[in-house]
Amino acid sequence: MIRIEKERIDEFIRTLMETRAVYAPALDGKNTMFAPVEDPAGIDHNIFNTDKSPKEIFFPHSEVLFEYEGEEIKKVERDVRPIVVWGLRGCDARSLRLLDKVFGSAWQKPGNDMFEDPYWKEKYDDAIIFGTACNEPRSTCFCNWFGSGPHDDAGMDVKVVDTEEAFILDPVSEKGKKFIGSLKGWAEATKKDLATIKAVREKAEGLMGEAFGMEGIAEKMADLFFKPVWDDIGAKCVNCGACAFICSTCHCFDVQDEGKKGKKGKRIRIWDTCMFPLFTKEASGHNPRDMSKDRLRQRFMHKFSYFISNYDEHLCTGCGRCVSVCPVNLDIRDVVRAVMTSEA
Repeated sequence: MIRIEKERIDEFIRTLMETRAVYAPALDGKNTMFAPVEDPAGIDHNIFNTDKSPKEIFFPHSEVLFEYEGEEIKKVERDVRPIVVWGLRGCDARSLRLLDKVFGSAWQKPGNDMFEDPYWKEKYDDAIIFGTACNEPRSTCFCNWFGSGPHDDAGMDVKVVDTEEAFILDPVSEKGKKFIGSLKGWAEATKKDLATIKAVREKAEGLMGEAFGMEGIAEKMADLFFKPVWDDIGAKCVNCGACAFICSTCHCFDVQDEGKKGKKGKRIRIWDTCMFPLFTKEASGHNPRDMSKDRLRQRFMHKFSYFISNYDEHLCTGCGRCVSVCPVNLDIRDVVRAVMTSEA
């Protein structure tokens, strides 16, 4: 582990910026997000969890895949520098790992080879994730429902702990160990630092609410597919899609062409969501998810049943963003409890 005194953190960030594009928490108007760093002084190290999810770094809201003119395909020029993400919380680091199963690993059970997404892989594969441990979890956090915790390092290359006096960098992955091992001029963590880390970790874990038992939720969801529980839950949802757009794991998208068909234009990938009626509307005009409750059920089935069937994991990390943003206070934790306590 290496120790970076807080007065030297800007110096460390500048070191990262010499060879990489660095993203870190910053204020964007009234909201917080991960933004490209132009000046280390603009990083807000006290932002707990950004309003906007960091998936946008690797899976932008709108992304030009290529341009075309007649039959000629033109590759879009991009920033090819490898990416560093600084200040990612544990729930978000796990989210990127889940998205990599979809876009990067290109494999799902029981042995289906999938298409590898080159736009994701060219950004994520060489990225280094510096994840910051949570010393004071919020009331909306529920990462412990999924076997995680405020100091979990899954999905990180380097775990960072803020001890108030310094940032302690603990390399986790082989990529992280190689990178930290290459650094010169930084002190090793002290025994006092290690004792502080232990204390803040125990305090943080004590602040988490009791974890809800998620065992068997995939089967429970499937058994309840046609049951009235979805009528009750769906009656509250307004299908605004805010939960999906700020979710760090939702990844539905649409592909559109802008320009003159067959002549000159560009192909764009844009975020979409199963919460919108148009998402599943067929060319005939028929919509298999015409009702609000159908679309809400699809979102929860994907997170807690279909994704488990395909990847053996929940498509949720308990970041709590959807709890905070929902305009009708529909709490994902209440939905899970309602489902798990309903009669099949």
